[in-house]
Amino acid sequence: MLKNFSPKPVEKKSLDIVSSLGKWLHDTASSTKQSITFLGSACCALTEVLLHPSQIRFGEILSVSDEAGSRAVGIICLIGFLMGVIIAFETALVAQIFGAVIFVVNGIGIAMTRELGPLMTAILFAGRSGSAFAAQLGTQKVNEELNALTTFGLSPMYFLVVPRLIASSLVVPLLSVFATILGILGGGLVMAMYDITYTQFYVQLLKSVTVTDIVFGLVKAVIFGFVIALIGCQCGMNTGAGAAAVGSSTTKSVVKSIIWIVVIDGAAALLTNRLGI
Repeated sequence: MLKNFSPKPVEKKSLDIVSSLGKWLHDTASSTKQSITFLGSACCALTEVLLHPSQIRFGEILSVSDEAGSRAVGIICLIGFLMGVIIAFETALVAQIFGAVIFVVNGIGIAMTRELGPLMTAILFAGRSGSAFAAQLGTQKVNEELNALTTFGLSPMYFLVVPRLIASSLVVPLLSVFATILGILGGGLVMAMYDITYTQFYVQLLKSVTVTDIVFGLVKAVIFGFVIALIGCQCGMNTGAGAAAVGSSTTKSVVKSIIWIVVIDGAAALLTNRLGI
């Protein structure tokens, strides 16, 4: 009788706590080093392009802006409008007890302008466009298109990453404006149910929202757009071999983007609170 010569499956040895911790620290340090290196390369390439405008690929920037920006206006406006409605409803229920419904307008204006407009826009942009950047560059990496660009003397950083960084930094603030305006309009519709006329709403809104609030929200939106594009491109260009690696890179880009968006937003809120802005 013939014996079964199939090899025995190799058993994976489980690591102890110390080894697992060491592996996690090593992976974290390696990932941090790669991120810092990629950030430095991207900033250098972006600075070089901005100093020499003739190198800017306007066609690619417009194409990315159309795909990531104009086609996302609908969902951004819907979410912004619903956020304004929800804030107005929940705040007015409490303010009505104290007879201070008019001050709900202050909360709607400041919250949408400084926080929720840029924040919700960035989260949606990360899930919709940041993941697309990672998937596109990841697929090109798997198909060795990035190596082909390098062979032809074209830098993937200048050719692929920089246009996405510029487009995202321009598109996210514009989408944030749409979300903020629709959120305020949604809040105004709810305030009408609490006997706050549109004239009262408009006057109180002008009293509460300042230019500083608007500029602060737009600056955060620019930073969010840059970070989302940076993370998406980095995850895409670091994709391994195979289709599964593309999916993994896409997931990592969304998770990392949302984490950094929340961290930056929290740090900005703490900083402005300390500075009294």
